[in-house]
Amino acid sequence: MVSRRDFLKTLASAAIVSSTGGKIIASVSGRGRNCVIVGAGLAGLSAGYRLIKSGWNVTIIEARQRIGGRVFSYRFPQNANLVCELGAEWIGESHQRIQELCREFSLELKTHRFDDYLLRDGRVYRPGEWGFSEKAKKAFEKLVADYPKMTLRQKARLDRIDWWRKLSGIGFSTDDLLLRDLMDSTDFGESIRHVSAFAALAEYAESCPHNEMDFKITGGNQRLTEEFAARIGMQSFRPGERVEEITQRRTEVFIKTDKQNYKADACIVTAPVASVRKIKFTPPLTARKRAALEELTYSRIVKNAVLFEERFWPADDFSLVSDTSSHYYFHSTQNQPDKQGILCSYAIGEKADLLASQSDRRRMSAITHDLRDFEKRAGELSLSIASYAWQRDEFTEGAYALYRPGQWFSLRPILQEPHGKVLFAGEHLADWQGFMEGAIETGEAAADALIK
Repeated sequence: MVSRRDFLKTLASAAIVSSTGGKIIASVSGRGRNCVIVGAGLAGLSAGYRLIKSGWNVTIIEARQRIGGRVFSYRFPQNANLVCELGAEWIGESHQRIQELCREFSLELKTHRFDDYLLRDGRVYRPGEWGFSEKAKKAFEKLVADYPKMTLRQKARLDRIDWWRKLSGIGFSTDDLLLRDLMDSTDFGESIRHVSAFAALAEYAESCPHNEMDFKITGGNQRLTEEFAARIGMQSFRPGERVEEITQRRTEVFIKTDKQNYKADACIVTAPVASVRKIKFTPPLTARKRAALEELTYSRIVKNAVLFEERFWPADDFSLVSDTSSHYYFHSTQNQPDKQGILCSYAIGEKADLLASQSDRRRMSAITHDLRDFEKRAGELSLSIASYAWQRDEFTEGAYALYRPGQWFSLRPILQEPHGKVLFAGEHLADWQGFMEGAIETGEAAADALIK
């Protein structure tokens, strides 16, 4: 079977060539084994850690004032004992590399799976009381079972249509499609009418039974980024600097930021495409790479964590698929003993834009109002809200890459291509696209291409 993971081979086996130059103010020390990494998210951190262990010198430039990128653990001032995630959320059962790193760093993983309720048209359905029609279930099971036998040509053909259209074509009724849209849109950040059918099928066919929503790091996922940073060494980081130009000349790469310049033997760019588009490259990127960077968009997602005075939901593994302003609610403080608890409301697309435009007070009122059909006291039990609208983040302009019909096989290979001695990494290029695992895999693949 040709899986999405095979695309990483393109990155790992990339040839490294050279090009043009600029004036130097600051330089990375050492000879022949120096790398500047753009971005201190998990792709940049994993690349830096891999290179450090192989004897390289690294400098990691990060535009934010903090490391971690889209990993963003949060604690409410009203209850610092509880932690939730306003960014990257889950570690899947199939995500072997991040699990290995957690063991290496002595980070405990706790089970964080869910049992979904459904709130639809004001009615609450318990787990097991709702689902798809028998025709839709059988058609979906066959689709997944046939996936390993698909040829590359069949996958490319599937990529050209959207997920809604594909499911409709195999017998999903309108009601089945609407339910699937509620469930799947939270995985992609937009309606399944806008998602590549291949990208969607691959996500579900290659996932574990819980769709890789299995574990979290005890104490917050940000502990992983902190452990990376401690092992790399804080002296290697340059927070609060924005890369403006990357120039290549013969065997050297020159990186100009808004504060100073750097020289290195190679560069790994792990920033999301919105930030890469703002960098001037000399020699310039190929026309097709510039076009691919312009074409790829990221999903609109706002995560709203609401702290409640008491846990009114019936179980620790509570989650709720909903047709309200948020498509999904889940218990963020699973396995964190306390009277108080946090529910995360997960809104996508136009609904995410609508909620993001409200004040915290109005946003919390809207979310708790939507929950009244499940618990009429939701509003009076709410204490505080913490929200992050990733589509408004100036560095990412979205939560994670959204591959629309026709883009998986056309854009990704182009975006993966190195540009001379500049390599690229990030979740948007990953097999496990949209997951922390994917960011780590691409960062390590880029590092390996330099080490060998």
